[in-house]
Amino acid sequence: MIRALWLFVIVALIAVAAVILADLKGSVVLQFEGREIRMYLSVAAVIVILLSILTITLYRVITTFVDAPGEFFRWRAMGRRRKGFAALTRGLVAVAAGDDEEARLQTKKAISLVGEPPLALLLAAQASQLEGDDETAQRYYTQMLQSKETEFLGLRGLYLAAVRRGDGPQAISIAERARVLRPKTRWALNALFDLNVARGAWSEAAAALDAQTRAKQLDLGLGRRRRAVLSAALAKDAERKSDAETALAHAQDALALAPAFAPAALIAAKHLAAQGKQWKAGSLIETAWAQEPHPDLARAYAALKPEESPQARAKRLAGLASTNPEHPESRILSAAASISVGRLDEARETLRPLVDRYPSARVCLLMADIEKGFGGDSMVAREWSLRAMRAPQDAYWTCSACARTHHEWSPTCSACGAFDTHAWLSGTRATVEAMTPVEAAQAYVDATDAGAALYRDVVKHDDMRPSLRAREGELPMRDVTPDDRIVFPPGAPDDPGPDGEDFSVGDDDGRRKRRGAW
Repeated sequence: MIRALWLFVIVALIAVAAVILADLKGSVVLQFEGREIRMYLSVAAVIVILLSILTITLYRVITTFVDAPGEFFRWRAMGRRRKGFAALTRGLVAVAAGDDEEARLQTKKAISLVGEPPLALLLAAQASQLEGDDETAQRYYTQMLQSKETEFLGLRGLYLAAVRRGDGPQAISIAERARVLRPKTRWALNALFDLNVARGAWSEAAAALDAQTRAKQLDLGLGRRRRAVLSAALAKDAERKSDAETALAHAQDALALAPAFAPAALIAAKHLAAQGKQWKAGSLIETAWAQEPHPDLARAYAALKPEESPQARAKRLAGLASTNPEHPESRILSAAASISVGRLDEARETLRPLVDRYPSARVCLLMADIEKGFGGDSMVAREWSLRAMRAPQDAYWTCSACARTHHEWSPTCSACGAFDTHAWLSGTRATVEAMTPVEAAQAYVDATDAGAALYRDVVKHDDMRPSLRAREGELPMRDVTPDDRIVFPPGAPDDPGPDGEDFSVGDDDGRRKRRGAW
């Protein structure tokens, strides 16, 4: 419809122009070598128009013949270029599919057709990697560094090759060059952070983390958490070098970002106490305990005033527990403080919710100490001690990535190398069995000692502490004679209690029975 309209308009314009030319008055006279040619003005106008059209046509014909060779070569080059990019496409598909032979053939074809443009170099490098020829792939990636258009892509390839070789310093150098070239590139910033963390270069990792934060590649909360972990790691390194001032500064930096971070609070409290600032150290511990109680915090808090009386110490520890009273660690701490001053009934009532629910090894040991303190049937205390060996293990520093347990906190997991994966979690029986016998025994002793350490150095009864020392290569055990009359405390539904059943003396039919006593 539009074309028909335009055609109508053009025809109308031509008709108007013809009418105008026909109405022109006058004539045109041409004189040439004594000859005179006279014609109407309209005829002269038509002749001029026709001559103009003829001239233009002749010009186009001549230029076409003149430009024909160049146009032929350009057409041929465009055809080769189309075929070359088609080969590149097929080659990249072959690389993605893992077809190394097809990738190699298409690479040769593409390079022969279009030379070595960025995509051809990339295809050649990836095809070489697919064939396992890392040296050739690295050569192609190095060629890509010579052009600004392909430099960054070449750096990416060289970085991945360095990572596969395990060449950490080279990978860091390449990632740094990529970061300078494009400061907000995610892979370069992530690489700098991960590689520096892997080699324990906490300051460099912190710089990479700051760059990630500025580029808005991290959630704000995650960035603060990682910065706190790095500060705590720097504090630990400073402690190893006996640089107390630097260790304290880094620990305080960590606490400014994560006030409940127990490892940083312990380091800061230790050095503040050494400076005579027990009140400030206590305040840091109280803040951390109110959010995330930890047994090491309780021990550090108790050690702030080593010369105080048991009554004063118990009162101070009870005050710490009151900042988070419903937490299991607070109940264990309160019970330990009560035992230290002989308030055994109060300690028992404090532990009752934990005993009724799912008592851990430390809770069972505390109950054994309470029964010993009452001076009643020693077999009840013994059975609590036996139950501690079969009870759920207390919390450990556990890697959330590989589930490996550790005796102390570390910024990275020594087993899998993951960063900031240590969490204070209860270890499962499967986790304990995955450890070597020596490790399992030491972990058990460490866990069961945690609750009692707050009062057993105050109450000096030799029979107060069950014998739970681990021999090398085996878990701690206790000898039970066949004549012992065993009384079992009530347990959780899936807590089997000690092996075997007691024989109730005086039973007419000699049946074995289980007896329960709180």
